[in-house]
Amino acid sequence: MPEFSSGGVSIAYEVQGEGRPILLVHGFSATAHDNWERTGWVQALTRARFKVITFDLRGHGKSGKLHDPADYGTGKHAGDALALMDHLDIAEADLMGFSMGAGIAMRLAAHHGERFGLVVLAGVGGKALEPSSFGTKTADALEAADPETIEDRTARAFRLYAENLGQDLKSIAACARAPREGSAADLLPLIRNRTLVIAGARDDLAGDPNALAALMANAKAEIIPGTDHMFALPNPMFKGAVMDFLTGWS
Repeated sequence: MPEFSSGGVSIAYEVQGEGRPILLVHGFSATAHDNWERTGWVQALTRARFKVITFDLRGHGKSGKLHDPADYGTGKHAGDALALMDHLDIAEADLMGFSMGAGIAMRLAAHHGERFGLVVLAGVGGKALEPSSFGTKTADALEAADPETIEDRTARAFRLYAENLGQDLKSIAACARAPREGSAADLLPLIRNRTLVIAGARDDLAGDPNALAALMANAKAEIIPGTDHMFALPNPMFKGAVMDFLTGWS
C-alpha cells in the first residue's frame, strides 16, 4: 500500500477502480483489507464503476503506530480521511463507514458534508445514542497479559480479532481509550446528505438503525435479518441493500 503523511502520521491507503470516488472507513481493530477486500466490497464497488479509496486508520494495519490516547479520536481519524482526499486531489466522494468507521463518517458528514455525496453508516444504530463503557473494557482486554483472563465476551472477541490480524495491541488499546468527541445526538441533525443507516437484526453492538435515521433530515434505515455485527459486511443481503442505495436502484 502507498503511504502519505497526515500531520506527521503515516497513513497507508489504496485506490482501485475508475469512476465516482467512494471513501471507505473501516471499523475498530480492523484493517482496510479485512473489512473491505476480504469481504468483497472493493470487488463489488469497482465492478459498479466506483473509484474505491480505502485506508488503514492511524494505529491500525500498515499505518503509523501511536501509543498515546490523545493521538486518537474521531476528530483525528476524520482529519486523516480529509487529508487523504486532499492528497489524492478528490474534491467530493461518496462515503461509507462501518462500526467505529461509521462514527468517523458521521463526523465527516456533519462537519464537511459538502465534500461528500451519498453517505452509508453501517453497523451502527440506537446504541450510539447511549453511554458506553466499551472503550475502557476493550482497552483493558487488549492490554491483558493473557486473553483467557478476559471475562467480557465482546472485549475478548476484539482482543482475539486484533491478535489474528497481527495488530499492534498497544496502539489499538490507545485508540480505544481516546475520549469520545461529541455525541451522535449532536452530530446527526447536522447531516444533510442522503444517508443510509444499516445494521443487522442481531447486531447487539449497534441496535436499531431507525433511531439514528430519525434524527437526520434525509436518511433511511435498513435492518438485515439474521446477521450480527461481526458477519454484517460479508452478508450478501447487507451488501445488496448498500449497493442498491449507492447505485440508485431503490
